[in-house]
Amino acid sequence: MNRLAAIRTAWVTLLLCGCASPSPDGSAESSDETVGEPVPASVDARYLTHLLFIGADGNAFFGSFDQTAEGQVLVRDYDVQMTDGGPWRPLVAARDTLPVPRAGWRLLPTPGMSVRVGDAGQVVSLHFPASPEEDRDSVRLVAGEEVSVWAGPTGQRESLGIGLLEAGRETLPGILFFRRAARALRIPPAAGEGDTFLFADSLGNGFLIHEGDLRQPAVAYTWLHGIEASWGDVMLAPPGAAAAARRFEFVGADLWGTFRPLAGEVPGLAAATRLEAVLHIGGEEFHFIGLSATLPSP
Repeated sequence: MNRLAAIRTAWVTLLLCGCASPSPDGSAESSDETVGEPVPASVDARYLTHLLFIGADGNAFFGSFDQTAEGQVLVRDYDVQMTDGGPWRPLVAARDTLPVPRAGWRLLPTPGMSVRVGDAGQVVSLHFPASPEEDRDSVRLVAGEEVSVWAGPTGQRESLGIGLLEAGRETLPGILFFRRAARALRIPPAAGEGDTFLFADSLGNGFLIHEGDLRQPAVAYTWLHGIEASWGDVMLAPPGAAAAARRFEFVGADLWGTFRPLAGEVPGLAAATRLEAVLHIGGEEFHFIGLSATLPSP
């Protein structure tokens, strides 16, 4: 049996056994942009949007878009970086103030970055023109098909999907994670923050793990050989030494694995850390490249 057939057979068997859990929040998933309506524009609020992309070749993208609307002023703090296998390089690092737009949660263009959005305000692509002074080709992140959509901790939209990272003349496929979070400023900020782990392989498969806390176990979303599933109870070992492997297990399924930083990666040196992972499905073993980042709540 070839590798494609093996992963599909093992995965379908898990689903038929009823091992895949429903969405962690218990709600039906939807591809409609109304999942997790943003805080109304008339309310002073902080909005956080994150975009993570990882390709099987190790190319990766990290984007943090922090916007606070208070009174008539919008304060923006954008941090965007990418790597093509070498050191992380900044694409945008901007902090400025603007008049509050009609939708304070939407990403806005800034010097060095243009934004293309869909009819409902969803991100379609981000474009970063070539920078001769930084010896960098143009970069474009393109959001493709969403394979799973759910409401995050603040009730806002999160999704796992297919993405493309265009760097110069190269077009690099991978897995894209989108998160939007929001908080009205009259509400005290939530305590704590957790790590998010995103993985992709050369066959177009991917999965995402959100680290849990004492109140809620870790959760996961998988896209394996064209089959989407969500997992509401994931065991994730606590971090050990910097280069040590961490084990994870999807409770109730014959599905587990380990991940560790890629050789040469120093956790904490950049906004995100690239990983290597091994996923075990039944008796089969599959290799993934990953990305970890700490995504704060607003």
